[in-house]
Amino acid sequence: MSSTNRNFIIAYILLVGLPLAGLAGVLRNGRNLTAPISIDGVWKVEVRASRPATQPCDKVVSSLLTSSLVVSQSGKSLELTLNGASKTTVPGELDASNIKASLETTSGCANDQPVTVMASVEKTEPKTLTGSLSVANCASCAPVEFRAVRQPRNPGGGAH
Repeated sequence: MSSTNRNFIIAYILLVGLPLAGLAGVLRNGRNLTAPISIDGVWKVEVRASRPATQPCDKVVSSLLTSSLVVSQSGKSLELTLNGASKTTVPGELDASNIKASLETTSGCANDQPVTVMASVEKTEPKTLTGSLSVANCASCAPVEFRAVRQPRNPGGGAH
């Protein structure tokens, strides 16, 4: 075999064979991966049980729940936007079908603790979120339960 043919075969193995072997390995390892549930879109928030806002933090939590919720999603990372009296955007995380996000806001409690959003996604159609908003380390502020329903998308691609 001539030196040119040998160099061609070695180059072919390195430039074609190794990438194909790598691709086969990636496909084999990725076979067990699953995409997280899709929850992006506009959600209509409903408070489960209304109660009087007696504590300062109750007013903050109630004002957050009277807004619409817009969820932007990239994999397990979320961005929750509450469109109430003031537009508030917070990062969140999706773990299986559970959402967790913390909102740094003036809660009215002594230490101005963050407001935590915790919810579970119900895979019904339309999808619903069931959860609570609570103020961390504030014994006087009880968690407020909510339910949110994902709004249908317009035919043009956007949400209502």
